[in-house]
Amino acid sequence: MCTNFLLAVPNIPATGGSATQYISSRCMELTGVMKTSMYLVPAQQVFPLIKNGSVSWTGTYGFVALADPSGMPVFPCFVDGINSAGLSCASLWLPGTSYAASASSNALEYYDLGAWIMSQFATVDEVVPALAGINVIGPAPGSDLYKPLHFIATDPTGASVVIEFIDGAMNVYPPSYDNGATQDGVLTNSPTYDWQRTNLADYINLNVEGSGTSSTNTSGPPVGAGLLGLPGDIMSASRFVKAATLRKGYGKLPSDGTGWLPTVPDAGATGSTQTIVSAALSLVQIIQATPYASALISPATSAAAPTVGDWTMWQVARDHTNAVYYFSSAFNPTVQKVDLSEVDFGGGSVKMSALKTIPVLPSPGAWYNDASSSFA
Repeated sequence: MCTNFLLAVPNIPATGGSATQYISSRCMELTGVMKTSMYLVPAQQVFPLIKNGSVSWTGTYGFVALADPSGMPVFPCFVDGINSAGLSCASLWLPGTSYAASASSNALEYYDLGAWIMSQFATVDEVVPALAGINVIGPAPGSDLYKPLHFIATDPTGASVVIEFIDGAMNVYPPSYDNGATQDGVLTNSPTYDWQRTNLADYINLNVEGSGTSSTNTSGPPVGAGLLGLPGDIMSASRFVKAATLRKGYGKLPSDGTGWLPTVPDAGATGSTQTIVSAALSLVQIIQATPYASALISPATSAAAPTVGDWTMWQVARDHTNAVYYFSSAFNPTVQKVDLSEVDFGGGSVKMSALKTIPVLPSPGAWYNDASSSFA
């Protein structure tokens, strides 16, 4: 299980002339433990990283991305990342996915799609027409290396494209789909994306606005009444509705920060980036709501004990406006930051074994800040 969404907020102060800051967020849920590392992939990298059925290409952009280091030698799949231009690509689980078995030309192994996008393009407007020139292939369900994945790419303009594979065909949902539906960047799991958008219409009356707060609303509808009926479970369809609904409030905020940026009048005020990155990392956990041991697997026999099922292993926030990547993990909430403008993506193509990495899970560094001595 996974959840992805995009937040658009006033950019204070504006960076590069952009009045709006785009921050997307995503979390990773699986059963067991997926060791995860962040890879630095240089510009001008030659792909594919291993010999397979993919057509060869040379990247233009460097990027950072997450992958399972134990699987990279046979399955170099970057499950999430962002490039130096601020374009991200994420893969999420979609049961029922079926890839084409082969292609007569321009074949691309499905697990190479993330690298293909992040290494070559700066915007979704570039990605969409290029997709028509490739033929994504993959093994049949149940085969070795089969993973049912769908993908979402988001750029610094806030545009997103969703890519799915059903009955061997590639279904692309561009920014123009359903009157701009993809602009919220929401993606979860099954059913397919078009079904999720149709289902969302049943919740059109949900509203994040209300008439008061817990301290001021002494009469009238209780606080949060506009969200009455919001699904609370962790099913994919429910998470899609929650993400699409709860993200809306950030787009309503005053452009000058009045009333929403904490401590705005004070020195050392919390800026829009710290505010929204923190909010995004919190929101994705609230929507997903699968901390360790909260979704168990029933035992095969009554004598056995249940085991841990899916759980949130890590979460990321992607600052598309500034090309910055933030992450934290289940057992280390300390936020880690990678500013792509400070990363050296030069040096040319390298062997996969020579790609630089940093650990994500198990997590690096201290998992808390000891404030005991602050009383001294």
